Amino acid sequence: MDVARQAGVSITTVSRVLNPKGGYPVATATRERVMAAAAALQYSPSALARALVTRRSHIVGALVSDIVDPYFAELVGGLEEVARSAGYLVIVCTTSRDPEIQRRYIATLRDYHADALILFGGEFVDRAERRLLDRELERAARQGAVAVAVAGEHAGLGTVDVDQRRAAADMTRYLIELGHRRIAFIAGPRRVSTVPERLRGFVDTMQATGLDPELIADSDFSYDGGQRATVDLLRQRPTAIFAANDQMALGALAAAHAAGVAVPAELSVVGFGDTMPARHALPALTTVFMPRHRLGAEAMKAVLDALESGTTQVAPRRLPHRLVYRASSAPPASAPTRESQGGT
Repeated sequence: MDVARQAGVSITTVSRVLNPKGGYPVATATRERVMAAAAALQYSPSALARALVTRRSHIVGALVSDIVDPYFAELVGGLEEVARSAGYLVIVCTTSRDPEIQRRYIATLRDYHADALILFGGEFVDRAERRLLDRELERAARQGAVAVAVAGEHAGLGTVDVDQRRAAADMTRYLIELGHRRIAFIAGPRRVSTVPERLRGFVDTMQATGLDPELIADSDFSYDGGQRATVDLLRQRPTAIFAANDQMALGALAAAHAAGVAVPAELSVVGFGDTMPARHALPALTTVFMPRHRLGAEAMKAVLDALESGTTQVAPRRLPHRLVYRASSAPPASAPTRESQGGT
């Protein structure tokens, strides 16, 4: 307002001069007066003032289950790198896997007129919760906000992800090919959509090989949860444990060590995610690699593309996964040799 008064022009004209990306023509003499007034007043453009004129807040809301989890930290890191270079502010909201908290954050971000909502991790599969979430997202879309899901299905949104089921199937097949037959699976909370997908990949692959997927334990995606589940599973003498995320797999390693079970000589342990702690575990963890930094970056690029084209819809993008083989997995001690099978 001070710059407009000193230059003798409207606030809108000041905004058009100081934010030339809008492409509005301004007379040269007028532009020079505005620039001179801004310099004299040592003016710094207000983000809020820009938003009022451009109808873009340049705010992106990132909703994650647990920002302390390295899995989500790397996803957000990729998002933030692209957002920062494009001049966007990322507000990270931790939902603690609570659907009500998630909805409240979405409502708050809507009040801030966030340009985009990026939902990390799987959705809550309960139908009633889904309807409530859909309602909040529809309200955000009516305000022009772009919404996208990353690393898990969410409310029918366009998703940037790997093939969760196939990744779990590939890891299960790897353990079977090592010679394991008693393979246990530690699932996360089944109300989160990524869990049924990973569990399905495990169960289908076991059954396709003629094996019974009977050793399944429910947990909560946490290190402590992985420990507790492993204590129970060890009583059933599996030769391998596949945890649905790295945090639980690391807990499984700790439980095996406390029980005096050698990994991988007596028990193979594998995870899902390839987080930094998995790489530095003792022994280092065999796991499914997800390009989390790139997933976050691609999500932000998809948002920018949608904003540029004037749509709230994001086309799905699928990135490749791969298995990372480390020291926590090996053939079981009882695995048949090629000679005993008649091989050469």
